Amino acid sequence: MIKKTLLLYKKSSYTIYFMERKNALCHDKNTVTKKAFDRLIKSHDEHYAALKKVQHILHKYKVAYDKCCRGNTINYAKYDLVITVGGDGTFLEAARKIKNQIIVGVNSSLSYSVGKLCAANTNNFELFLSGILDKSLEISIWPRLRLQLEERVNPIEVMNDMLICHGNPAAMSRYILKIKGVRENQRSSGLWISTSSGSTGAIHSAGGKTMAPEEKNMQYRPRELCQSCKGGYRLTGDILTSRQKISVTSLMRKGMIFIDGTHVRIPFDFGLTAKIGLSPTPIRTVKL
Repeated sequence: MIKKTLLLYKKSSYTIYFMERKNALCHDKNTVTKKAFDRLIKSHDEHYAALKKVQHILHKYKVAYDKCCRGNTINYAKYDLVITVGGDGTFLEAARKIKNQIIVGVNSSLSYSVGKLCAANTNNFELFLSGILDKSLEISIWPRLRLQLEERVNPIEVMNDMLICHGNPAAMSRYILKIKGVRENQRSSGLWISTSSGSTGAIHSAGGKTMAPEEKNMQYRPRELCQSCKGGYRLTGDILTSRQKISVTSLMRKGMIFIDGTHVRIPFDFGLTAKIGLSPTPIRTVKL
C-alpha cells in the first residue's frame, strides 16, 4: 500500500547557469552559443511543464507527496513510492539510496533527455501511477552493485556503474584486478564495472555487451589497456554471475572511484582494496 510518496526533481540547466548564477553567456550573440542557449530554454520549458503535469496527476489521484529538489539530504526510508522527474541522473540519485520502495522515473524532456532508465513520460505517467496504486502494474527487479572498501564500515550501493581510475584523466590507471582466481596487474585508462541496467551506458561505448536490466549479472571492462604489457592480458572484460566477485587493489597515488557518473567520487589511493559484487538489495521499478 502506498502511504507516502516522494517527488524528486532536478533543476534545469537554464535555471542553474542563467537564472541563479546570471551566466554572461546569455548575452553572447555568437550563433553557436545562441543555438545552445535556445536548446537550454526549450529543455527548461519542457522540464517544468512535465513537473507541473506530474503534480496535477498526483493531485487528481489524491496522492499525498513531498516535493524535493535533488541534491538535498532526504530520508528515503519514510517513503513507499519515489517518483523522479528529470533524466537518468535524477533517477540514479534516488536509486542508490532506496531499499524496498518502488521507484518510477519520468523523463521530463523527451526532446533532449536520453532517459534510458525512465519508463514514464508525461504521456503515460497517469497509466503508470494508476497501475501502481491498484497493483495491476508489473514490477521489475533491477540488481544493484555493492562496493565494499576496506577503510569504510558501510558498503556503497551502485545503481548503474562505477569507474575506477586515476584522479587525473590524463594519467595512467594502475591496479591489481582479481577475478575468478586470476590475479593480474593492469595499466589502462580505467576500469568500468556495471550492472545489467547500466550496460547500455559507458561500458557499452568501451566495447561491453548490453544486457536486460533484470539480469542478475554484472559486467567489467578495462578501457584502453596498455599494449606494451608482455604476454598480454587475460582479464579484458566479461559478464559475471551473481556469485562471482571482483577485487581491485589500487596502485595509484591518487586514484578515484566514480559512482553512477560524476557526482559521487571516492578516493582510492595506493594499497586500498575494493570488493565488488551484486547487492542483496535490488530496486523495484516499473517494467520498461
